[in-house]
Amino acid sequence: MRTQNTRTQLIGFVILIVGLALIWSERSASRVLAIQDVENMPSPIGIAFGQTLYLNVSNTGSGDPIPVEMMILDDDGTALDRARQLVLPGNTESLVLNRDDIPGRAESRVLTRAVVKSLGGPDTRNLVISQEVVDNETQRTMILHPGISKGFNPQPDPPGVR
Repeated sequence: MRTQNTRTQLIGFVILIVGLALIWSERSASRVLAIQDVENMPSPIGIAFGQTLYLNVSNTGSGDPIPVEMMILDDDGTALDRARQLVLPGNTESLVLNRDDIPGRAESRVLTRAVVKSLGGPDTRNLVISQEVVDNETQRTMILHPGISKGFNPQPDPPGVR
């Protein structure tokens, strides 16, 4: 009698666990977004004499223009160059810094960091930011730091969410 009572309890417990698992799996999953902040910029990049750094900002959308402030800072956070631009839909704006034009530096290589901020809080999902180092003599691109798309979600939706 005791064996049958234990077996009935075990079967009831298994049914309870399976039922809870089914209820849990049918529950609507909340969407997780990994949206990149507009202040996330490309990695630092160095330029030497005879090289020019291009900080490029593209608006890949078809909606409104996006006002931005572009800055190229040195490794101490000092602004080497800055500009405010209105990036029209489908267009690209650039901030250009020639290493040969940076005064007061004894070393040939300058480590730089790009900063791009949107002005006025517009939707920045369509901004793509890249850096390019060009040889002044040959005008060939030596380094292209790939663009960063705003609003890109690298994580797939959870199962059952579409």
